[in-house]
Amino acid sequence: MPTYETPIHDQSFGAVMVASQREATRLRAPEYGSEHVLLGLLSLGGPIVDAAVAAFPGFTLATVRTAVETDLDDRPHLERLGISSADVPAAPDPVGALTPANRHTAEWQSALASASVKLNQLQKSRLLPRERKVSAALLWLAVLEPAARASKLLRAMAVDPDRVRDVVLRDLAPAGSPLPAWPTQARPGLVTRLVQHAFTRINVRA
Repeated sequence: MPTYETPIHDQSFGAVMVASQREATRLRAPEYGSEHVLLGLLSLGGPIVDAAVAAFPGFTLATVRTAVETDLDDRPHLERLGISSADVPAAPDPVGALTPANRHTAEWQSALASASVKLNQLQKSRLLPRERKVSAALLWLAVLEPAARASKLLRAMAVDPDRVRDVVLRDLAPAGSPLPAWPTQARPGLVTRLVQHAFTRINVRA
């Protein structure tokens, strides 16, 4: 099992990525995506989880696991087609145990890249302090990106990703400072590209 710790990422980042792989393996997924990273974040707990659950009591590890297992985010699309989720045959169990190891989905890579860019912009503008190493806070911001599957699952659960993001930003912001607005778009800088390169190098199977 890789440790996911590099000179760029801290131990909290690595612990979440290991937990995310564990969740993906538990769900017998061949790759891990943003939904498994969200489960990894919730499984480890901490101040952000406590504050998010306080704002949304139904936002727990158990409820998110159920949402992932039942493809809750797909239900509105099926209903528009007049199809019940009960009518969709379950995928056959893969043969043998699956370990996602270093493999991740394209949607997760995209969400992580987007969040990295936006966080870097806030740090360059001095609206948020720079971290010595990239922490698990970046993973929180990535799973809350609008295009991430984890974000869509939360919306299907009636959990507002924007409000959860405010919890994360409040945790990052200095005490007493105003809450910065999360950028809608941003261009990647050198540091962001280095972070993305390091993550890809340790997470993509050769």
